[in-house]
Amino acid sequence: MRTFPLALLAAFAVVAPALAATKNGVTPQTPGQGAKVAEGTRPTFKGKVKGPGSVFLHVSKSKKTDGDGVIGNKELIAQARVKQGRFSHKARFFDFPEFWLNTPGTYYWQAHRIQCGEDGNDCLQEGPIVKFRVV
Repeated sequence: MRTFPLALLAAFAVVAPALAATKNGVTPQTPGQGAKVAEGTRPTFKGKVKGPGSVFLHVSKSKKTDGDGVIGNKELIAQARVKQGRFSHKARFFDFPEFWLNTPGTYYWQAHRIQCGEDGNDCLQEGPIVKFRVV
């Protein structure tokens, strides 16, 4: 009888992080929180999405959001490919020193889907913000 509460607690500990990483039906997967991306490489941004709408990715040096809850897109803005509830986008690479994938540092990425609600407001259904590093 004592093992049941422990098993329940263990199950919740596994499920809770997964639930926390989903917002508006958008679940980012890779690169994950705190991940390291090698300088000079092309990372593939992947995740899951529930519901209709196009999915876009933003990469920024800042996690500051605008009025819609979406981060900036100075480093990258791209439409992701969506298939069977999963999205992905392989970042383009430009071989010059100032390009963000050639510049070590901390970056943030966020996926959002464009799907307007019944009232037509808040068409940007943003996902959680994920911090990663280029090293």
